Amino acid sequence: MSAKELTRIATQAGELLLSYYGQLSTADATRKGSARRDLVSEADIAAEALILAAVPPGERVLAEESGERAGVGRYWVVDPLDGTINFLHGIPFWCVSIASLEDGELTAAVVHAPAIGMTFAASRGGGATLNGEGIAVSGVEQVGDAILATGFPYARDTVADHNLDNIEPLGLVAGGLRRMGSAALDLAFTAAGRLDGFWELHLNAWDVAAGTLLVQEAGGLVTDFHGNRRLDRVLYGRHIVASNGRVHGDILDRLSPLRELD
Repeated sequence: MSAKELTRIATQAGELLLSYYGQLSTADATRKGSARRDLVSEADIAAEALILAAVPPGERVLAEESGERAGVGRYWVVDPLDGTINFLHGIPFWCVSIASLEDGELTAAVVHAPAIGMTFAASRGGGATLNGEGIAVSGVEQVGDAILATGFPYARDTVADHNLDNIEPLGLVAGGLRRMGSAALDLAFTAAGRLDGFWELHLNAWDVAAGTLLVQEAGGLVTDFHGNRRLDRVLYGRHIVASNGRVHGDILDRLSPLRELD
């Protein structure tokens, strides 16, 4: 599956989401299990259904709302609406995120943010683009000059690794910190050099798969909190650091030791 084809599918899903945008609020959403902050709306479900209808029969899928579907060959990793809470509050920082893998490698990715008019795409060995123009990570050399982004888990009041203890060691030295509410877009902005680095915990593969390929193809680095670059650790390890590569080691050095990541 090419990045062009993924972009076509993501654009269709984005058009559907825009038809809901501004019409729904948190009162229209339901909670996932006992996580009071983790919301799903009819827009998430409709967009995911549209995307999955484009997946050829028999291919494997991991999607946020419907889970895993067994299959062979190509593997699709889908987040139909990353930034649901932003979406429900009328904050335009949300996106559709789709990645494909073959033979255990990311091959194509798209992060499409229709409300802000940005479509990021990448293909293995083919570079990364924003609205069709090539992008690259920033040239910032020092954390003191870096703008970093992060996020916090929905269950931050009940988990030990809530990420709050990383704010002081990085926030005091970094050029700036941002918390924008969409891991996929944080990764895309890192790929485009608009952010210099990003870290977060308690993420899932659908949050990071597309953004990981974007950062890699833009010349950046993606690892887990231990500096491991293996794709299985990045996608399924649930803790991620992405950067332009130049400030990566300093970010890792300042992160608090993991305690009880679930």
